[in-house]
Amino acid sequence: MENIDLCGIIQLLRSLVAQKKTTEKEARKILARIAAQTGASIVISF
Repeated sequence: MENIDLCGIIQLLRSLVAQKKTTEKEARKILARIAAQTGASIVISF
């Protein structure tokens, strides 16, 4: 997965938090897991 894909996932997670479909805490956990599994090399604050 490329970094641009991770940026898209971040946008999706932000949207889910805004819609109250998940919490910010859970979204951060999801993002951390995906970043670790894909070896993402960028850091973006959630």
